[in-house]
Amino acid sequence: MGSLSVFGFIKGFQPIAGYSYGAKKFDRLHEAVKTSILWSTAFCVIFGVILTLFPTVIVSRFTKGDAEMIRIGAASLRANGISIMLFGFYTVYSSLFLALGKGREGFILGACRQGICFIPVILLLPIVRGLNGIMYAQPIADVLSAVITVFMAIPLHKKLNEMQKQTAAISKNNN
Repeated sequence: MGSLSVFGFIKGFQPIAGYSYGAKKFDRLHEAVKTSILWSTAFCVIFGVILTLFPTVIVSRFTKGDAEMIRIGAASLRANGISIMLFGFYTVYSSLFLALGKGREGFILGACRQGICFIPVILLLPIVRGLNGIMYAQPIADVLSAVITVFMAIPLHKKLNEMQKQTAAISKNNN
């Protein structure tokens, strides 16, 4: 449910980012990115805190008192509640890359959470940690996805800043 809300938010961000980039309005693009990260992360943090603080209450709504299921479900929901806090951050960048016409980078970030990072973790971690390996596979994939996002976002911002300076210099020379 929380991820769908972020996807809805991103659907509004993507055209603004693409238009701003195409129009060489880099100040507007930077502001859109900053605002999108702030709001999507704030939402994910609030959602994550709710999942982390009230996992037993939430899981109990879906069962008729099976204590073992509630215990395991609550532990899993708590772990995912912590990692969902990163979801808005890397989802904004995945969409940003796509909006800028950088399909390969956008695809990589989009595939990280459910594929590139998740598949190796879900295959290996249960062998080492059993049920806990299954519970923590998605949170670990989320953390890895956020780390990869940072490494991809830094060069992007450097390039955008360089393009902004070039555009400003050209504009200044034309006046």
